[in-house]
Amino acid sequence: MKKKASQQNLSGFAKFCSAQENKARLSLILAAVIVVGTVGSVCAASIARKSDVLIPSENVELNAAQNFLAQAAIESGTDETADIIDVSDFIDETLETNPTTGNVKRGGLTGEHVVNTSDLKSLSDEDLVKAIVSGNAGVIAKKDIVIDQSQDTKPVHHGSEAKAPTPTNTPTPVPTNVPTPTMQPITVVNYELGIDVSVHNGDINWSKVKAAGVDFAFIRCGGRGWGEAGNCYEDTKFATNIKNAKAAGVKVGVYFFSQAKTAYEALEEASLTLAKLNGMSLDLPVVMDWETESYYRTWKLGAEDLKNCITAYCSTIAQNGYTPMVYLDGSNINRLGSYFGEVFSKYKLWYAYPYAVYSNGSWYKTGDTVPPRSYSYAYWQYSWHGKVSGISTEVDLDLKILGKTTLGVPKINLPSTEINTEAGKSIDPLGGVTATTSQDNTVTSGITYTITDSSGQTVSLETAQQTVGTYVITYAYTDSFRGKVTTTATWTVTEAAPPSPTPGGEGDATITPTAGGEGTDTPTPTTQGSGEDTPAPTESETTESASEETSGGNSGSDNSSDNNENNSGNNT
Repeated sequence: MKKKASQQNLSGFAKFCSAQENKARLSLILAAVIVVGTVGSVCAASIARKSDVLIPSENVELNAAQNFLAQAAIESGTDETADIIDVSDFIDETLETNPTTGNVKRGGLTGEHVVNTSDLKSLSDEDLVKAIVSGNAGVIAKKDIVIDQSQDTKPVHHGSEAKAPTPTNTPTPVPTNVPTPTMQPITVVNYELGIDVSVHNGDINWSKVKAAGVDFAFIRCGGRGWGEAGNCYEDTKFATNIKNAKAAGVKVGVYFFSQAKTAYEALEEASLTLAKLNGMSLDLPVVMDWETESYYRTWKLGAEDLKNCITAYCSTIAQNGYTPMVYLDGSNINRLGSYFGEVFSKYKLWYAYPYAVYSNGSWYKTGDTVPPRSYSYAYWQYSWHGKVSGISTEVDLDLKILGKTTLGVPKINLPSTEINTEAGKSIDPLGGVTATTSQDNTVTSGITYTITDSSGQTVSLETAQQTVGTYVITYAYTDSFRGKVTTTATWTVTEAAPPSPTPGGEGDATITPTAGGEGTDTPTPTTQGSGEDTPAPTESETTESASEETSGGNSGSDNSSDNNENNSGNNT
């Protein structure tokens, strides 16, 4: 930009006079000053200009001399010369080529030279954005940003919550006359569950938040007041929330509540964000949370101005090693108009579009619909009324979109649908049974079964194993994504077969012979002689004979007992 020389530039001459470097150059410049004082118009005509350079040099002597010569030309009455003289026309070529000769630090429009905030403020939005994108604007020091904590008021969400569209690609399971419902493959999003919080959510127990199933959190680091003053403020619980969330294993990102109306304000907001981060590592992006309402200072901001604000913030964040992202609702996406493609070809989108179905505090579940849009978004804020263990207030709920997956039909795999056993035989109903999940994984855990008899009554496994009859085994498996599926097998229990013959049982032809018993071929001995009587047996002989008869009787009794046991077995 071109700027008129002014009386204020004379202050630089004092610096010039106090400089001790390059005395030869100093003498030449002082001589030029004396000549100018005598013949102003001639000196003015001899001023050398570099109109292609816009940045003032950091070399004290050259700046002071340049300013003094310009002022001399004005005082000599050559106003047309003053109009074309740019006091910021001169840049120190030696400092460009050898930066170590000066006190160079990060920041400033050249990327090397220190430029104060008034220089940045003096640029148009267009020129400032160009300087930021090219890496020449740097970061505004925190001490140069007005911090006013009274500007931090509790946010109130306005606007209606949308009704979730009826799913078109998720058919409702229709029960048939078989236990397993009819299903078709469906396409669903892969996701992680998250929240976004600020000091207004109070003291947070991050261990409970993690245990409740929260994967990530965006934590506010600061903001700008929505009133006309529009000063910045810091989130006083930012450091505590970041530390404790990380310690609990919750992935973290950061957001700044933006009310930027100009590129310079957006640069301020990015600079304060970076000051709060102080180089810490993050898992998720750094977000410009730009919002507006009819009574906000940003309400009438136009498309190009909003584009410039987003570019200024996000480009500064990116140049400092973080991934930038923008939070917008549908109306503000529309506010960008034709600049939408330019902005979101470079930066991620966090889409604010809450569904009324989650206003009761419930969380998104697999198979729930997401906003159908022709453009992509990395995160979706789907509720303002979340209820999360460890947080005493309502909290915003978010979804990180990880991509899409086609879920198949979960099923239970049986070795056979027909089982036949005899009464008394044990079985393992889960032996060889597996389940295929909707993501095509094979598992053996999580499968259950029940057994019912022919009358539909549930019976235990032990009872069914012992009792003749026909049973139905119903298997069930609950898939993590698609719910419960079932299948059945028929189990028939029959009478046990007769046991195998044992020695001495029916059919054994072996007969134990007895002395003198029936069926032997041994003749009864007789005493040979003619006409002589048989002598009577002695007492010992009588006793021995009685003993033999008793033994033979017991043997017969044992055989009878065996036959009775076999017959008893046949009548079973």
